[in-house]
Amino acid sequence: MSGRPFQHSISFYLLLICFIAYWTVGDHAEVGCIEREREALLDFKQGVDDLGIGVLSSWGNGEDKKDCCKWRGVECNNQTGHVIMLDLSDQFLGGILPPQLGNLSNLQSLDLGHNYGHMITCENLDWLSGLPLLRQLDLSWLNLSKAIHWSQAINKMPLLTELHLSESRLPTISISHNNSSKSLVVLDLSGNGLTSSSIYPWLFNLFNTSSLVHLDLSNNNLNGSIPNAFGNMTTLAYLDLSRNGLTSSSIYPWLFNLFSTSSLVHLDLSNNNLNGSIPDALGNMTTLAYLDLSSNQLQGEMPKSLRDLCNLRRLVLSSNNLIGLVEKDFLACSNNTLEALDLSHNRFKGISFPNLFGFSQLRHLYLGFNQLNGTLPESIGQLHQLEVLDIRSNSLQGMVPTNHLFGLSKLMDLDLSFNSLTFNISLDQISNCLDGSIPQSIFKNSIWLDLSKNKFSGSISLSCKITNQSSWGLSYLDLSSNRLSGKLPQCWDHWKDLIILNLANNNFSGKIKNSIGLLHLRNNNLNGALPSSLKNCKDLHLVDLGKNKFNNLSGMIPKF
Repeated sequence: MSGRPFQHSISFYLLLICFIAYWTVGDHAEVGCIEREREALLDFKQGVDDLGIGVLSSWGNGEDKKDCCKWRGVECNNQTGHVIMLDLSDQFLGGILPPQLGNLSNLQSLDLGHNYGHMITCENLDWLSGLPLLRQLDLSWLNLSKAIHWSQAINKMPLLTELHLSESRLPTISISHNNSSKSLVVLDLSGNGLTSSSIYPWLFNLFNTSSLVHLDLSNNNLNGSIPNAFGNMTTLAYLDLSRNGLTSSSIYPWLFNLFSTSSLVHLDLSNNNLNGSIPDALGNMTTLAYLDLSSNQLQGEMPKSLRDLCNLRRLVLSSNNLIGLVEKDFLACSNNTLEALDLSHNRFKGISFPNLFGFSQLRHLYLGFNQLNGTLPESIGQLHQLEVLDIRSNSLQGMVPTNHLFGLSKLMDLDLSFNSLTFNISLDQISNCLDGSIPQSIFKNSIWLDLSKNKFSGSISLSCKITNQSSWGLSYLDLSSNRLSGKLPQCWDHWKDLIILNLANNNFSGKIKNSIGLLHLRNNNLNGALPSSLKNCKDLHLVDLGKNKFNNLSGMIPKF
């Protein structure tokens, strides 16, 4: 009996020692990388060329570079030291991909995608068989044109859930009858020119497509009918079949049968051969947030069922042959979710511009190259998030009050050209907080233009492309106290009526107009010698060039 307390004490202390040892080693001891895997990474570095910013400069044999787990782009398991992730995407690597990557047997994620210009070449993918734990693989933009057995290599990856091989110059798929039913979640084979006859059998024979969430087969050579096996993709949320040769009769029956009760969020069928009218059944796909049917041969009017798409954030129907009156309720559900609307390059018309109340989140609006008439509605001024407004080449007319546009503080791109609109710009617009680039079309019909004391930035050289069409011409231009920069325009002769020019308190450089009455260029970065051409300014009554960097003003002022 007396020995039992002692035995219990020994057991307790042994357990305590084991716990302390586990806690010390498991959580606090630094585990370096495995030497075999370190050598595999160095072989990789030896085989490729680092043509960019030296992403591989931290890889080496130096005393301070022995632990590969600290190398850029490498991630290791904290407890075992095995390399589990290698990310060298979006770099400028070139050369031939060494097969020694297959020695990283614990790798779970490998991303070599988007190394610019297809500069990395891989002649085969047999080394992938050495990566049985790999779950994510991205070889996009690698040159795989010589990897003729790439599909068989993919077949041997039992845990793969995410595969990106876009723009990889993939050769024709070799059909395999090994049905491994992989639970692939993401598949991107875009931009490879693959045909329906090769891609469909491989896809449905290899993978359990009922698990697919993201499928991108864009920019290939798909045509003909869609296989019935696509009907198993009930979990699909992202589908991009753009830039193929699909027709309405081949895709609509499958699409609407599959997704009538699905959770599809992103659908891109642009740049195909879709024709006829837009089906009403699209309105049943109520989970859609992105819909692009542009650059097809669609005809007829927009279906009213589009109003049921109350989750839609981006709608692109440009470059078709759509017609009909554009009424105030023609758009998708007006519940303030739509951020981008592109109906340009169609044949829409309307007795008035569409009402845009209820679209306060709209950032991009493209209605150019249609047959819209009337004038801009007041609702344009309520689109406070608007960054791009393009309604060129319509039949719009009338006066555009400045409060329609100058309240749009986020507007960066404004194109109202090839209409019959006129502007009334006055001095009342000073001292606002407008920013971004100055819309070039503002110069077109202005006589007196004051945009001073704002936050406009960028160059004004693009104004050279605008011909002032006012009968009097622009005579007063005040762009002072902004954040404008670049060289002064060299097209001053376009503005023959300009009398007063105020560009003070900006960051300009360059030469000066020779026929202005009042010239304010104070507090810029103008440098060099004071231009002798100023002696030709016969009408100049006032000039202010203070706080610049002219190098000949330290002594005598030039006699001219």
